[in-house]
Amino acid sequence: MMQEALPTFIAEAGELLEQMEAGLLHIEQDGADADAIHALFRAVHTLKGSAGLFGLHHIVAVTHVAESVLDEVREGRLAITPALATLLLSVGDYLTALVALAATGDEPDAACAATGLALGDELQAYLGAGQAPPAASP
Repeated sequence: MMQEALPTFIAEAGELLEQMEAGLLHIEQDGADADAIHALFRAVHTLKGSAGLFGLHHIVAVTHVAESVLDEVREGRLAITPALATLLLSVGDYLTALVALAATGDEPDAACAATGLALGDELQAYLGAGQAPPAASP
């Protein structure tokens, strides 16, 4: 029964990822207003919940950390800086690739999984005391 609903999930996930990208681009251009932040959080939160229903744990893992970061932003403990916006756009691209794999019934390969772990680690760095991670040395 869940497999029959998978095409609906894939379509909705695509829409949520488009909303995420549009929200981030809006924030980069016009600043982070409360409505844009809440919409961005809801898109990630909904994607996480829906992916969980289908057992798509690789999507849940990344969206869980992204959701936690966006919750810090919603609560005013963290700002969406250009670096964080760029990271979240990369997360959106990665999630788009994972949704495409789910659509074909494929699992992420080792390189894809490594990308997910790296993005998760980058997001996790933002959760330490609500501060941005230190800038990388050139």
